[in-house]
Amino acid sequence: MIVLIAKSVVPQKNKDAFLQVAEKLVAETRKEAGCIFYDLVQDSNEENVYYFVEKYADQEAVDAHKNSTHFTTYAPQMRALREDSNLIQCDVLTFE
Repeated sequence: MIVLIAKSVVPQKNKDAFLQVAEKLVAETRKEAGCIFYDLVQDSNEENVYYFVEKYADQEAVDAHKNSTHFTTYAPQMRALREDSNLIQCDVLTFE
């Protein structure tokens, strides 16, 4: 399994527009076959910092998400509303 943590720093003036687009992306992504969970969270200490916390079954599911119509439509819209961003990809450790 793969976890992605995508940080977005959004100026206050763009907050409402960013959240409107993000809501659409979250709703569509949650329908993807390989998506285990997909949430947008707001930093408790910095109100203009948001994180997409994503968990996928495998790299194929990540690639499908990045190539999906909804991602390729909404990601550029959100990019225009952010002042900074960062993406971290992690492999889930299993302790069996």
